[in-house]
Amino acid sequence: MLSFTEYVISAVLQIVVLSLIPFIWWLITARKKEGFLALVGIKKPVVSDGKKWLITMAAVYVVLFVVGQLAILLRGSIENESDFIGMGAAAIPSIIVCAVFQTALSEEIFFRGFLLKRLTAKFGFFRANIIQAVLFGAAHLIILLQWDISLVAGIVIVVYPMLSATVLSYVNEKLSGGSIIPSWIIHGCLNLLEYLILAF
Repeated sequence: MLSFTEYVISAVLQIVVLSLIPFIWWLITARKKEGFLALVGIKKPVVSDGKKWLITMAAVYVVLFVVGQLAILLRGSIENESDFIGMGAAAIPSIIVCAVFQTALSEEIFFRGFLLKRLTAKFGFFRANIIQAVLFGAAHLIILLQWDISLVAGIVIVVYPMLSATVLSYVNEKLSGGSIIPSWIIHGCLNLLEYLILAF
């Protein structure tokens, strides 16, 4: 397992790398129109009914968590799938950095913040959502290169992220005024709980 400092450095690097293309795009095309954070959806969610919105966020989290656990059962265990297996409470600071910032924030900035918004402007939300979900699922194919896994496991590793990406995009664009904060929170909490389960 990496040290906490190494996880922080890795998280910062991943956020920078996945923000680089959006930042260059912003510099060239949108710098005079809006700020970079607004371009990628890092802004306060706009909601009409706060209570209903919170209930919806909780329901989305529970459904994605349950489906994620079913996906894990379908794919089976993967040897060395996490640095945190059996690490207990000592891993909690590193788990938070990895789950909330390295994976959730960087992926939300690039896929739901930058890519979805650019694709929506060109193709409309429905097609854009499908395209970014497919690309998000395909990005998880990297896992297939790390482990010798079955075809079923490979399909699950791609399909579950696609499903999650589709739902999280809807939450951001249709329920939260284009903010990626809700999907970041949900994505981060899903990762956090999964890593904690592995650690304990």
